[in-house]
Amino acid sequence: MKVFPKYKFKILQEVAWGDMDAFGHVNNVTYMKYFENARAKFFTHLSIWESNGISVKSGMVLSHIEMDYRKQVRFPEKLVVTISVQNITKKSFQVHCSMWNEFDECVVLSRAHFLWYDFVGHKVMSLPTSFLDTVTQFEAESV
Repeated sequence: MKVFPKYKFKILQEVAWGDMDAFGHVNNVTYMKYFENARAKFFTHLSIWESNGISVKSGMVLSHIEMDYRKQVRFPEKLVVTISVQNITKKSFQVHCSMWNEFDECVVLSRAHFLWYDFVGHKVMSLPTSFLDTVTQFEAESV
């Protein structure tokens, strides 16, 4: 039996009736929204991402995302969505995600690749030291 990763940061995601498609299960695009919700809460928790409506000069941008669907999910299930930052380089990082149903079964695995972007100069830039320090410290802390 394959073991799938559960990451330290977790949120509870309730499946809404409207998340399902004509086949009676959660639509594949909806899992990307769940992943987005978890990422936003993770970066907000670390005070890296503030959605206060103020234009920023630089920030993270999504450059690639992939999802591996493992099990169907239906309303009214609740999922635990777990997140980790990995594969950090000078200008990029990945966010890994796993989603778990109430039977502790992994239903989705996802990976997203991000770049840090200079919105004024219109170019990729190095990850800020504050970002690196905050993420590295969080990931190094024990559960």
